[in-house]
Amino acid sequence: MKAVYFTGFLESLWRDIDLNRLNNDPSQDLNLIIISHGLASRVFLMKWFKWTVEQFERLYNPGNCEIRVMELGRGGEYSLAIHHTDEELQEWGLSPEMIEDQKWRINANKTDLNDHCKWYLNSFFDNELDSDEDVKEEDIDSDDDSKDIFLDTDS
Repeated sequence: MKAVYFTGFLESLWRDIDLNRLNNDPSQDLNLIIISHGLASRVFLMKWFKWTVEQFERLYNPGNCEIRVMELGRGGEYSLAIHHTDEELQEWGLSPEMIEDQKWRINANKTDLNDHCKWYLNSFFDNELDSDEDVKEEDIDSDDDSKDIFLDTDS
């Protein structure tokens, strides 16, 4: 149940920032501090960075009073790698692939995000094409037979 509340909070936060409900002057940086428990912090990072469940499960909860800073990069994407070292990110459980992604986000353009985050998109779609070897002759014949049977029943 707590994950549902946190997801709602994150969606509201995005909306509030996009619609400028926080009355932020666009020429000024917007700084937010989120104080949370470890699991909720990991869920927040997972949803923000579109990490998979497997990537999420690698992460360690922050220690007491530990901070994790997401800083806005030059291209408009937030990154943990601006404020934190590779060693810190490794200690938190980020894989080499996740650390490279954080470094990429420092200069990334938001429009390139979907092309860059292959693990996120691949978790929803099967990108493997069937080869000719995967399709058997009997599969093709059986498809034709079912059409013939269907046609015969209408006559």
